[in-house]
Amino acid sequence: MKRFLYSLFSLLFLIQFAHAQTELSFNNIDSLYKYVENHSISIKTGEQQILLAKWQKISAKAGILNFKVQTSFSLTDNIQLPVTYLPAEAFGGEPGTFKEVTTGQQYMGNLNIAPQIDIINLSSWAKLKSANINSELTDVNNLIVKKMIFESISASYFNIISINEQIEITRKNLFAADTLQMIMQNKYTEGIVRQQDLNDAMINRITLADKLEQLKIGIKQQYDGLKILCDIPETDQVVITEKLNYNQQFSLGMQASNELQYKSALLKVEQSKADLNTNRLSQYPTVSLVAYDAWQQNSKNMFFDNNVNWRNSQYFGLRISLPFPDINRFTLSKSSNINKTIALQNAEHTKLQENITNAQMNLDYEKAFSQFRTTKQIYLLKEENYRMALNQFNASILPSDRLLAAFNDMLVSRLNYSNSLANILYTESKIKINNSIK
Repeated sequence: MKRFLYSLFSLLFLIQFAHAQTELSFNNIDSLYKYVENHSISIKTGEQQILLAKWQKISAKAGILNFKVQTSFSLTDNIQLPVTYLPAEAFGGEPGTFKEVTTGQQYMGNLNIAPQIDIINLSSWAKLKSANINSELTDVNNLIVKKMIFESISASYFNIISINEQIEITRKNLFAADTLQMIMQNKYTEGIVRQQDLNDAMINRITLADKLEQLKIGIKQQYDGLKILCDIPETDQVVITEKLNYNQQFSLGMQASNELQYKSALLKVEQSKADLNTNRLSQYPTVSLVAYDAWQQNSKNMFFDNNVNWRNSQYFGLRISLPFPDINRFTLSKSSNINKTIALQNAEHTKLQENITNAQMNLDYEKAFSQFRTTKQIYLLKEENYRMALNQFNASILPSDRLLAAFNDMLVSRLNYSNSLANILYTESKIKINNSIK
């Protein structure tokens, strides 16, 4: 019975664990980009920043008129009314004496409504322009973040594809190394080769087995890094199913063109100008339409006394508000002017830097293209050399050390060939990212 319960609990645990895990499979990098756009915390944060910038723009638009209504309502119970001393002779008393007179009403009710709207407010228009620029800057900066995320994901994605290919190549060549070891063992038994030759074959096999284990660990690390970049839960399993296609064609016609950094720098210049203009215009007067509507009831009996009328007072007019000049406003304007100069210099530097970055991506692609063609040619020659060496070894023409050297050269060239293909795919992907996110 205990064994049955233990098996049942184990089964339930495995079922629960299986449900807790989710397998995410991607057969191309575009499918991974789509997942990231829907799940990346960084991109979602950027969307919230865009929403915040829009609300700031709405607030700036509302600030142009600055319409507000100050409303207050109060009920006051004057428990102890003030006493005023008046000349007693005014009331028929003796000259030189004073009479105590209680003034005011005990119960007072007040309702005050004071609407105001600005008709001339130059600084508010400047703030609106600054808010519009900030909204555009937020959009551009979020595109920069998205581009950087996609570039990092692309690097990790093609690293995984490359390591997957290296694992397959190493596994196949491990079988070849086993075969070489068996051949060497047979020849050693027959007394054809030395113990040293057999040891070299065993070392070659052990080295390949260790390389295979290291590659398996490496791809796990790459998947963990990809999860971090894509904000994929640690419990989810990620599988990249795309394989390297050695027959696809590449051309040198691709050119990178991206000016997001420069756009951001230019918008920062415009923003600094808008901030400077806002500080200057804040020193100009503001003209507002103002009104006042008040209702008051005073009673000696109670609040809301039906026997006492509410008294109304009103006014309507213009108000001119002029800020008093102070050192803080002066220094703020000077600081804004300096920030504008810095932003202009940064924009010039960013333009040069971005041009060089685009040119560097083009050079990286040309370099990867050249390496891909070269490594392919070398691999084909090294593979041919190995096959000839194996035939010569079997015919007892070539020594074992030359055979193992040819085998290792062939393996290295094969791995270089796969790496160069993954590298050109990455550089091509990077150019596509820069040409599409801009």
